[in-house]
Amino acid sequence: MINSFKLIAIIFCIAISAHISAQVTFEKTEFHFPLKTVVNPKSISTDWNPSLQNLEMPSVESDMIEMKSAKYEADKIYSKNTFISEKKENARTNIDAPFIARNFIGNVFNGYVPNDNDLAISNGNKIVNVINSTIKFYDLDLDTAYTTISLFAFCNSLGLPNEHFDPKVMYDPEADRFIMACLNGFTDSTSYYVIGFSQTNDPMQSWNFYTLPGNPFDDTLWTDFPMMSISHEELFLTGNLLHNNQPWQTGFVETFIWQINKWDGYNGDTLSSGIYHNINFNNKPIRNLCPVKGGTGPYGPNQYFLSNRNFAVSSDTVFLVELTDTLNAASTTIDILLVHSDVNYHVPPDAHQASFQFLATNDGRILGAFYQNNKIQFVSNSRDTVSNLAAIFHGVMNNILSNPSVAGYTISNDTLEYGYANLSYAGVSVTDNTAIIGFDYTDLNVKAGAAAIVSDGNGSYSSFTKIRSGDNYINVLSGTLERWGDYSGSQLKYNQPGVVWVELTYGAANKRQATWIAELSNAPFAGIKNKDKMHKTINLYPNPSDDVVNYEFEVEKEMQLAFEIIDMKGKIVQLLFKERVKEGKNKFSFNSSFLPSGQYLLLVKGENNFLQSKKFLKY
Repeated sequence: MINSFKLIAIIFCIAISAHISAQVTFEKTEFHFPLKTVVNPKSISTDWNPSLQNLEMPSVESDMIEMKSAKYEADKIYSKNTFISEKKENARTNIDAPFIARNFIGNVFNGYVPNDNDLAISNGNKIVNVINSTIKFYDLDLDTAYTTISLFAFCNSLGLPNEHFDPKVMYDPEADRFIMACLNGFTDSTSYYVIGFSQTNDPMQSWNFYTLPGNPFDDTLWTDFPMMSISHEELFLTGNLLHNNQPWQTGFVETFIWQINKWDGYNGDTLSSGIYHNINFNNKPIRNLCPVKGGTGPYGPNQYFLSNRNFAVSSDTVFLVELTDTLNAASTTIDILLVHSDVNYHVPPDAHQASFQFLATNDGRILGAFYQNNKIQFVSNSRDTVSNLAAIFHGVMNNILSNPSVAGYTISNDTLEYGYANLSYAGVSVTDNTAIIGFDYTDLNVKAGAAAIVSDGNGSYSSFTKIRSGDNYINVLSGTLERWGDYSGSQLKYNQPGVVWVELTYGAANKRQATWIAELSNAPFAGIKNKDKMHKTINLYPNPSDDVVNYEFEVEKEMQLAFEIIDMKGKIVQLLFKERVKEGKNKFSFNSSFLPSGQYLLLVKGENNFLQSKKFLKY
């Protein structure tokens, strides 16, 4: 696989160029990627839905030491006996809290943590909803939710046997199409960026699929944490390159940007694309580039990105990164401007739950941003330095085209803790900077739920509207620290100004993560009272089987494993999955509903003669 990729890189590499200014350096490499396959969701008849979950949180002493050290230092500084003057949100009664219309359950827990939930909605009322590691389609006009499909099955014809994770989805209002992206594999030899473009405005029809190398320079690195946005002409994908066998906290090398002709993808043509890498500011790599989406639709030909000092105990630094033109424009370059906020953001504390459980807030990276009216609004995890609780940092970068400056606000509560916000534009004019901000919440005595607020973009905020109360606290992993994010979904309904759809996380009755989808507005919906939550179950068609086989096992060290179904004659019925498995306790599950009745073995094979099996009966 690596040798064939090297050949492709040599054939399709058009140019490598380096651009240097006083403080900014980067390189650009151009590629072409042929169409790999076409997938129609309606034609997927077999979905084994293999799921591998590590039940251990990384140890403080090794994997998470940098982040934990920052959190510990912040805890010491911002104890409840310490008062730091800080500008907070100014709640006013003349700003209405978000109004709720249609709202319903999203994709159900699939054995993966974290949720990594996202959604997109078309002007024609079609919804695509993704989590780790499934995709689901809704037709609001027909009041129908179609069968959930695992990303493994959706991308199966690509021939990638490893885990599909970190899904993202967007709707393009100019093309009236959808784009889905996810990652595959956790090592340099298995890592790919998978992209699907819908051929029509109906996501239940055919999709064009492409694979981009997750190790584009054949240098033992792999891709993590995808984000994306679109301009009038192009698709932009970002990601982080990590070392093998290291966690994201310590294995980071650099963040890159893919620039891709989106019309090639919609048409099923070979993708014209380029990757920008070695993006440095003052000889240090820019980390976690968050693409800035257009508020009311795509903009361009340039594209903005934001970054910050995500592990800093406290900082006012925001990096405004601009990719100045299209892929083929001779003058295209990357400009980076360091902008200071008038209020600091802070590394977030982990959030409290009941029963001595906590929800991980990770770091302070920027999680969502949009550009509208010469402003960029963005959100990240942060902390309230008075209560020392998890909070949201809402930044408003003004005067983008001339002399940018950032006004920062801390969105917090005296008792509740907030995390994993996202936001969308909800204004209706060039002087209206209204945004709806959705987020997750928790507390020692309040089960993990989902809520939203309205901001006028000038420092005033509504009270919050509870979208979905939690049914229980979250408890999936061993130990006391549970995954919570790593992101949430939010999108303006482009042909309905002021209407925003969100997908957020809450605690289900069985203590698993669950997702909830909601239609919100900053103005009342006709004929709907805001107090009427309208919790409803969309009709499910067809009704999927719940014939799931679960297998828990333990390994002493990280290793590559293969999971196979064997019949009683020793014949391989199905190779389900290949992936590197982390040290400690793990759980593997799959859907056995496609098997004929009988006895089978789940065979687990690995390195150094590792071999385990489990007999199961299919009725």
